[in-house]
Amino acid sequence: MTTTPALLAGLSPAAWAELRELGHVVSYPAGETILLQGSPSETMLLMEAGLTAVTVSDDGGQDVFLAFRGTGDLLGEFGCLDRQPRSATVRAVLPTRCRVFHHPTLDRFLARHPDVHRAVTNVVIGKMRRTVDQRIRYAQGRLADRITWVLLDHAQEFGRPGPDGSSTVIDVPLSQARIADLVRARPRIVGQELSALVREGLVDTGYRSTPRRLRLLDEQRLRRRAGGEAGLVDVASVQHPQA
Repeated sequence: MTTTPALLAGLSPAAWAELRELGHVVSYPAGETILLQGSPSETMLLMEAGLTAVTVSDDGGQDVFLAFRGTGDLLGEFGCLDRQPRSATVRAVLPTRCRVFHHPTLDRFLARHPDVHRAVTNVVIGKMRRTVDQRIRYAQGRLADRITWVLLDHAQEFGRPGPDGSSTVIDVPLSQARIADLVRARPRIVGQELSALVREGLVDTGYRSTPRRLRLLDEQRLRRRAGGEAGLVDVASVQHPQA
């Protein structure tokens, strides 16, 4: 794998090797549903390559974008702990390869290895903390600042150096519609705010690039514009759907 799983931070090499042997590899073409909201939680998956999008269905049955997940991320780990039905849908954005662990086998392994159980729990807690922190930033303050935080967060997680060496390309398909879902605004309004950032020389929307990718031209100015760093909040105070 090209990215070290967060899960490894709490595991010995021997435990990690044994855990990997318990799973089997499944490949998913772009567009395929990997986990379906409301379905039984029967497996936990470790992404070994690719990119996925996490969505939930709103009251009208429309998909609402929550997050991208990439190489090294766990999918379905909440169900591994609480056995509740899937609370979100996960689809492959790019061709994706996952190592799949079935719960009965995983349960026996976790019972023998409490250190691995703690590691999985720590991954869940860490994801909740990051997600809650982001949701607070995306919900409070001026819309322009909320959009800026979406850009900065995705650049931190999915960024790569731009062709000029000083900019950062957000290397995932972060469309206006997906940004609108995150900040709870209309895509048209998000487009207007992005156009303002373009005029200020802070963002390139990638209109001429293939595939189209947003590019941050001055992250420091964007961060100052958004008001600096946001603090973490108590995860117990906010509920967040996960796969």
